[in-house]
Amino acid sequence: MKLTATLVFLSALIGCSQAIAGGEDAVLGQLPYQAALSIGGSYNCGAVIIAERYALTALTCVCSAGKDTAWPPQLFMVSAGSVDLYNAAQRIRVEEITLSPDYNELKTGVALLRLESAFVFNSDVSALPLARENPPVGAYVDVSGWGRTKQTDTDMYRTLQVGTAIVEADRECSLVDNVIVDNDQVLCLGHGRRQGICTGDIGGPAVYLGELVGLAADMLGECGGMLPERFISIASNYDWIQKQME
Repeated sequence: MKLTATLVFLSALIGCSQAIAGGEDAVLGQLPYQAALSIGGSYNCGAVIIAERYALTALTCVCSAGKDTAWPPQLFMVSAGSVDLYNAAQRIRVEEITLSPDYNELKTGVALLRLESAFVFNSDVSALPLARENPPVGAYVDVSGWGRTKQTDTDMYRTLQVGTAIVEADRECSLVDNVIVDNDQVLCLGHGRRQGICTGDIGGPAVYLGELVGLAADMLGECGGMLPERFISIASNYDWIQKQME
């Protein structure tokens, strides 16, 4: 009972506790790279499979709010191979968490997850290539996750949702507040009203032309509002990620 209470407490502290609003149900095999991250058995964020034993998520998904030190890796598991959040075909415990050292702000940090064992790749589970360049302004990208679908939801959404976002100029995200200014690690994505990421989607993918271009990082307004959202640029972290997996 003490252990269970502790894990619930840790889960409440996780910084990413921030589905895709206005999205559509994904079908099995449509997004084989999409994973869910849980702590102590409680799902809290998205993740992306990039190799048999590696996944990426946002730094704030593995740390308590405002901290840059990860919780013990054995608390986390990465699940994949299903569009049903609670019936994953494969679930693997995290063995090691490596945090990117040169982020400009906590919410733009990347966490590389090394798994205790390898995913078995098939039509429902596979890796997503990393992008070396950001997509151009005006490009449409796919975003996905099991997060809430509206602000008032209290639980993660059971069925994986997929939606569309559009790349906006960096200034559209920096004009909202002064937390991040001239941050080359931010990919700014806009969307229509009642669309976009929501609580639980942090750490999930943004995909353009079959490559991972971003990880959901920060909602600038309420879920489903008109403000754009900050994603972590994979291109800005490409060299670091590759080096860690050598």
